[in-house]
Amino acid sequence: MTLIGTFTANWKIIAIVASCTVILAACATLDQKSATAYFEEGASLVQKGKINEGIEKYKKGLRKEPRSSVGYNYLAIAYRRKYEQLRSLDWREKEIEAFKKSIEMDPNFYLPYVNLGKTYYDMGRFKEAAFYLKKGLEVFPEHPSRELIENMIREGEREGK
Repeated sequence: MTLIGTFTANWKIIAIVASCTVILAACATLDQKSATAYFEEGASLVQKGKINEGIEKYKKGLRKEPRSSVGYNYLAIAYRRKYEQLRSLDWREKEIEAFKKSIEMDPNFYLPYVNLGKTYYDMGRFKEAAFYLKKGLEVFPEHPSRELIENMIREGEREGK
């Protein structure tokens, strides 16, 4: 190969690498949505009964912001809706797991405590329900449904399961 042929071949490689770099950079900017935007889209879809699509939006949001307590709480609510729709315990387990993940991500966020307490209450697991409901009220004593939650706690303690 001549010096000109080598130069031309190397130049083509450089051009290909540069083109790939530009294409990759363009692809990286295609998804500029924030996690919050995905969570809002998911909530809208779930509200319209498009639960599977909502779950996918929540998961996309969580890929963008994997430590989002709010995102996991939203995801758990969607799993609850799937459980209510299908009565499959797999969805109930996913719901509980997502609420617990939400609590793990932000122990000062009251909603997953109350939501998980409600889940356990609905399952007849009153002692566990009381624990999480109490915790929710500790974090947010001004909860607008405080009286209802306190009644659930009392019932849970009475049942003792």
